[in-house]
Amino acid sequence: MKSPSCRFLQSAIFFAPDELRHCCLRYFHDGEMKGDVRIFPVNSDKDLSLKKVIAEKKDIIEKINRGEKTDCFGCPLLTSQEWLDIEDEKFDLISIEDHTRCNMRCSYCSEIYYGGRIAGYNIMSCLEEFVKNDKIAEDLQVSWGGGEPTMRKDFAKVIDFVNSRLQPRTQRFFSNAIDYSEEIASLLHSDKASLTTSVDAGAAETFRKVRGVDAYTKVLRNLKKYYDVSPRNVVIKYIFTEENSSIEEITQFAVGIVRTGLSKANFLLSCSFKERQLPIDQGLLIIYAHYLLTKQGANTCVFDEHVRPRISEIAKDIIDGDTYDYYPLEISEVIEEMRKNQHKVPEIIVWGIGEYANYLLDKSITFRSSSVKFFVDSNPKKQGTVFRNSVVLSPEEVVGHQAPILIASSFWYHEILEQLINFGVDRSRILPNMLI
Repeated sequence: MKSPSCRFLQSAIFFAPDELRHCCLRYFHDGEMKGDVRIFPVNSDKDLSLKKVIAEKKDIIEKINRGEKTDCFGCPLLTSQEWLDIEDEKFDLISIEDHTRCNMRCSYCSEIYYGGRIAGYNIMSCLEEFVKNDKIAEDLQVSWGGGEPTMRKDFAKVIDFVNSRLQPRTQRFFSNAIDYSEEIASLLHSDKASLTTSVDAGAAETFRKVRGVDAYTKVLRNLKKYYDVSPRNVVIKYIFTEENSSIEEITQFAVGIVRTGLSKANFLLSCSFKERQLPIDQGLLIIYAHYLLTKQGANTCVFDEHVRPRISEIAKDIIDGDTYDYYPLEISEVIEEMRKNQHKVPEIIVWGIGEYANYLLDKSITFRSSSVKFFVDSNPKKQGTVFRNSVVLSPEEVVGHQAPILIASSFWYHEILEQLINFGVDRSRILPNMLI
C-alpha cells in the first residue's frame, strides 16, 4: 500500500552534538526555512537506544500518514510509494557530525557550528547497538561532517571503528583540507571514500572573506596531495556568496585550479541554503562556472541540491528571456550557445526517482520536447514500480538501449557515473548535469 515517507525517515540517521536527526535537508515552505528534522534530544548515553530511534521514526511516519502537521510538513522529499515497515528497515546512511569544532568561520555556515560543542555521548556505543541488532545495511554510506571532522581527538579511533564494525560501502568526508589526513588519504586510495572540500574563491583575499581564515594556498596544496592519491575521489566545491560572485572571481578560480593541477577533479557548484531565491545574475555565474570547468576537462561538474531547484526556477528567464544581455560577452555567448543546443531528443533515460528528478521533469526546458523512456533505480524494491507514469527499471537495462541518460541526483552522481562507465556506457550518452 502506497503511503508518504522519504528515504531519510526510513533509513537514515544524523548524529548531532545534542540530538539525533532524521535528515539535514533544508528547504523553504511558506517563506520559512525548515529541515534538520529532530528525532529526539541527546545529552548522555542513557538517552540513546535503538528501540527509541525506531519508535520515534515510526511515530512521525504514522502522523504524516494521518495528515497531521509535523516538522516534515511541506518537504519536497515526501513521496507516496510502497515503503517497508520501519521495523524491517536497515540504516543505509549514517552521518557523523556529533561535534561542532571547526578551524574556519565561513560566512555561509550555520551559526550552530561556531560553538565548538562536543557530544555528551559515545557515538561508538550507539553504533555498536545498531550492529548487534543487524540494523546496518550492506550498502551503507557513512558521511563525516561537523564542524571539521579531522579536529576530533578520537578521529582515527572512530574511523577504525567504522571500518571494522560498520564496514560501509563508501564514506564521504566533508573536510576543509587545512590539515592533511593520512586516514582519509588511505581510504581515498582504496576507493572506499570521497573527499569534498569547499574552496569558494579564486584569490587569497576572497578566501579569507568567505572562509574566515588565511589558508587559500595551504588548502589548494593539500587538495593536490589528495588528488595525487586518487583524482576521481576528490570533489572541489564552490559555494556562491555575495563575496565571491563575480566573473573575475570565477575566472581566477578556474585559472587557479589549472595552475594547481586540479582541472580534472570533480566539481560541485552550490549556493547559500539561507536564501530562498537565487538572483538571476548569480544563476548566470553558476552556469558560466560550469562551462569553464567542463571546458578545462573536469571529470564531473554537478549542481547540488541547493542550486538545482533554484536554477530550475529561473531557467525559463535564462533561456527564453534576454535578462543576460547586460552581462559580459563571455556569459552572453555561453547562454546563447545553450539556447541553440538544448537537447532535443525524443526520449531520455532518467536515473533517479527523487526530488531531483521531479524538479527536472517539472522545470527543465529539455522536457518540453522530450519524454522519459524509463526511470532507473538501484533499489530492487523500487524496480518494476511506476514513477511519473513511467516504469522504474534496474541499472542493467541502460545497456540494451541507446537513448541519452540523465543522472537525476547530486548526492549519488559520482557513484552512478562510475556504474555507467563500468557498464561500458559511452560518456557521450550521458547528458550534462547543467541541463536546465
